[in-house]
Amino acid sequence: MLCLLLSAIRCDNPLDGGPPFAPDDALVTIQVDNGFRVELVAAEPFVMDPVAMTIDEYGRLYVVEMPGYPLDIHGSGRIKMLRDTDGNHRPDTAVLFADSLRLPTGIMRWKKGVLVTDPPDILYLEDSDGDGRSDVRQVVLTGFALSNPQHNANTPLYGLDNWITVANNSTIWWTEHYADEFGDRGSAVHYPARPDGPRLARNGADRNIRFRPDSFELEARSGKSQFGHTFNAWGHHFLNDNSHHHYHEVIGAETFERNPDLPVQHATHYSSDHGNAAAVFPITLDPGHQLLTDRGVFTSACGITYYMGGLFPAPYAHDVTFTAEPVHNLVHADRVTYNGPTYTASRITEGREFLASTDAWFRPVNFFVGPDGALYVVDYYRQIVEHPEWMDDDARRGDLYRGSDRGRIYRVVPHGAPPSDWLDNLALGDASTETLVAHLEHDNAWWRLNAQRLLIDRGDSQATALLAHLVEAGASAESRVHALWTLDGLDRLDAATLQTALTDRHARVRENAIGLAKQYVPRMPELATPLMSMETDPDPGVRFQLMDALSVLESPVASEIQHRILMRDIENSWVQSMGLLAMGTDPSAVLQGVLAQAPPARNDAYASYFARIAALIGASEDVDALHGLLRQTRPGPVAEKWWQAALLSGLAQGLQTGPDDGGALDGERAALAKRALQEMESAPAALSIVQTIGLPPEFALAPTLRMAEDRSLKAAVRARALGIIALGDASGHMPLFRAMIHAAEPATVQRAAIEALGAAEGEAPARILLEAWSSLTPTLRQTAIDFMITEVRAGHLLDAIDDGVVQAAELSWRHRAILMRDTREPLRSRARSLLSLQADPEDVSIRRYSFALDATGNAQDGIAIFNHVCAACHRAGSVGAADYGPDLASVQHWPRKALLAKILDPARSIASGYKLWTVERKRGAAVHGVIAQETPTSITIRHQHGEEVVLRADIASVSLQAGSGMPPGLIAGLGETDVANLLAFLRRE
Repeated sequence: MLCLLLSAIRCDNPLDGGPPFAPDDALVTIQVDNGFRVELVAAEPFVMDPVAMTIDEYGRLYVVEMPGYPLDIHGSGRIKMLRDTDGNHRPDTAVLFADSLRLPTGIMRWKKGVLVTDPPDILYLEDSDGDGRSDVRQVVLTGFALSNPQHNANTPLYGLDNWITVANNSTIWWTEHYADEFGDRGSAVHYPARPDGPRLARNGADRNIRFRPDSFELEARSGKSQFGHTFNAWGHHFLNDNSHHHYHEVIGAETFERNPDLPVQHATHYSSDHGNAAAVFPITLDPGHQLLTDRGVFTSACGITYYMGGLFPAPYAHDVTFTAEPVHNLVHADRVTYNGPTYTASRITEGREFLASTDAWFRPVNFFVGPDGALYVVDYYRQIVEHPEWMDDDARRGDLYRGSDRGRIYRVVPHGAPPSDWLDNLALGDASTETLVAHLEHDNAWWRLNAQRLLIDRGDSQATALLAHLVEAGASAESRVHALWTLDGLDRLDAATLQTALTDRHARVRENAIGLAKQYVPRMPELATPLMSMETDPDPGVRFQLMDALSVLESPVASEIQHRILMRDIENSWVQSMGLLAMGTDPSAVLQGVLAQAPPARNDAYASYFARIAALIGASEDVDALHGLLRQTRPGPVAEKWWQAALLSGLAQGLQTGPDDGGALDGERAALAKRALQEMESAPAALSIVQTIGLPPEFALAPTLRMAEDRSLKAAVRARALGIIALGDASGHMPLFRAMIHAAEPATVQRAAIEALGAAEGEAPARILLEAWSSLTPTLRQTAIDFMITEVRAGHLLDAIDDGVVQAAELSWRHRAILMRDTREPLRSRARSLLSLQADPEDVSIRRYSFALDATGNAQDGIAIFNHVCAACHRAGSVGAADYGPDLASVQHWPRKALLAKILDPARSIASGYKLWTVERKRGAAVHGVIAQETPTSITIRHQHGEEVVLRADIASVSLQAGSGMPPGLIAGLGETDVANLLAFLRRE
């Protein structure tokens, strides 16, 4: 059987002597999906340290260079224009357009120049005399934080709505080593040219911002993004940060502002169906990971870009995003599916990436979709891209700037695509109004957005009739949406045209029309009737937008329509949020309306909504509404009315966040806590209620103690009792909690006991948890570690790792990062010495088997070898059926040397979920294998011969084994041809 490791993918470079590689050689290291080719567009000396690019309406290519990353803020940043002087449409000259920039992070064409994000400023730069160098330099906005460069404001984008949106994130002002350079928290974001104009909170409230320089408008958006963001054809906004490569802003800031006290916690939806910190599949040889760099998962996601170029074939033609992952030297692609009102992002290829390089210096950080429909990849090409704040001391003292004299831009196109011909060879800027309107129907969004921007810049009233006709008769939905927003930008949109769009055959056109109608209905009241007639629209996204828009009508009829939409779509949590935001002016009335339609049996969607309304009431200053809600929840036991538990839970949350009422409701709070305790057996919300409100003064502990120890009660009830006891006196009941950790207890009770121990003070809980370590299953160990990574207890955990009681492999990456990054000295240094992941050795001795590296194998014959040697534990795609070890279909792109080395040394690393455990039983033989499943009463062990269920009551100890399930030397008996055939099959040669 092949090893249980196969977690990080490594490949040999096809070249010797690097990295770094010369540009043409680096191109050879890049692998792209079938049907595509990669071309080198520009490299050093023309481009160095590139982080962003744009192409204007004349085909001029601007590149943002940031040589100062990570620590130099003294003005080394530059903007270059790459020019074609010999007419072959390839850059052969670099003109220094602007310099003396701090750490520039993005660029966008605007008017006759460009807007550049260079925190704390957004600059307008223009070449007014035609010499290729900017001579106009104006600060448009200022106030952004000059923090860790990875978090600074960046990537200005011109949106469908004619606003310019900038990605912005929370500052890393608490930097320990570099406070002088990067400790800035920002100031009020504002227009220096308009001192009495709009002002946002410091650093734009740590959120994305949008602005209109011509009219001095300025707003914060509801979401935040780290480096990069993107819009799709319908104006929906997609964001990313280091570990979250794909999320969607569902609800806009203006909707939240109508009800700022509403406890709606989220404006964005994590859209990846393969998770956050999702697995990635690098092919890098000897990756240069740093101390706190997570491996094999997204840890540096950036540059998210929606592809709308009109050139790529299926499955990349439509609704696809590309996200850069520079730490792992790859580009990830997702298919984006609308499931209104939000999206789901799914992998297009399983087990591999759209584009990846074996070169550890390949650092894709950004993209641009050009006028030719190509995807341009901006490669920072550096040895180190991690900020030294997160590096170990030795690496921090090294050369952080290796590669600062290099940089590349690549062009990705399908096979058969013609060469690019746009460089210094476009005339869109001189096109007639008629031609610009015609370009709104272009397949490529570059042409549509630039035509829209130019039309609005010109302000030509002759475009009005052409645009109105396009709204009505445009061949594509995209063209009709662009025509709508261009009319809006020209202030030429009338009610008749909007009504036409409200009945468009395409749902996303109707959705955009509703968003515009919401703005126009105060001055065009005739739009109210067509808006209200859309109640039964078949598209959930249209109905979602309609709920929001109807709020501006402030009419009983509109409120009734909102309520009916809510009832139709209440299963969707985002519709619930919109229901609260759009209808929350009288939450008590909303609650009564929904209660009247609640089903007799429990319904999770309704329960969720009841809790959220109750939270709104609890957080309000409406004492009468609060008293009314308390009376609503009093009659009879909670079990008789399933919705009461939801109300109580939400009310507790609201009371926690609500205003200070001067003690007016202390009596009501005490009564609520007392009632929750009385109903603890039937009310799952009891614990959260008492955690929020506190135990009543007359609380008697004895009945709760009896409840925790009563094994005839449900495990969930006993777990709640342990939580209540911990609230009253956690430190005084540690012996009880210690007893409840016993493996014979249900997992729910064990977890509650661990959490109760964690609530106690001092070091003693760590000692108790470590004494019980051998009886804890993997899931419970993770909970225990959560409570041992505090400053007070971390020393005991590190002692246990040093002594071999706890294995370092048992700590999640989050636990490792907290111990190595967030603890104080000397704990931090000790954690780093114990937990640092050692790099793979430069060479694994495979001389004995080197004959297989060059031999030509037969993949078909290799199937028989696989079935004989490997199939007892593995499958390889459709071959084999075992799943004790990972599916080996994922290794088909590994080079022979790397694959053979892993087979020979199986214990060096083990794939996530395939660690080998030994479960000692009180009665019978021990069981060895992978823990496949845990339930409250048992664990399931998967091994070579099948699965075995072990009751928790029968567990004496659980221990993690240091090695792999594959014995070394398994292939020692194979002949030369057999090994070559096995490798050929695994690699699908």
